[in-house]
Amino acid sequence: MKAGAVKIAVIYTISGLLWITLSDKLLDLMKGPMDASFVLFLSSIKGFFFVLVTGFILYKLILKHDSRLEESELQYRSYFEANPSPMWIYNRRTLNFTAVNNAALAKYGYTLDEFLSMTVLDIRPKGDVAAAHLAIKNLPKAYSDSGVWTHCKKDGTEIRVRITSHIITSGKEDHVMVMATDVTGTGEAAE
Repeated sequence: MKAGAVKIAVIYTISGLLWITLSDKLLDLMKGPMDASFVLFLSSIKGFFFVLVTGFILYKLILKHDSRLEESELQYRSYFEANPSPMWIYNRRTLNFTAVNNAALAKYGYTLDEFLSMTVLDIRPKGDVAAAHLAIKNLPKAYSDSGVWTHCKKDGTEIRVRITSHIITSGKEDHVMVMATDVTGTGEAAE
């Protein structure tokens, strides 16, 4: 993102310096028999022309930059949303879900609106809430395999899932991206 902004600024600066240098030289060569007021008028015209042309160029460069950012965002969003493993992102302070992928909706049976009105504690058995709070509090900044936990689906069915997560800093607050792999019936012990 910063590279695109720097590129736009560099292009603008170089074109501005070239315009000033070359247009002043051309004006100096042409001024011969012209009176000073006409030279001043031409100088103003070249300034207006510069503003119009560079404004248009900046507009096009910013559109191109924004288009690339949007394309990149859509690509990465699709990696999350179309991932075959249930995944979600939650706010580490409030524990509210902020994003949930399609696999999680299918696996847990909740709608997106239902998930977004819940916290990560709402999909856990009541007896696991204290342990979940402690695990979230002690979550390392790097990738974390939090082990196997019990989760509750919308219909009340309990499943065992291996939780892997990573803290994402977004603005002022930390969020946590989680992937839940169903290990029910595999013999892996719950935490």
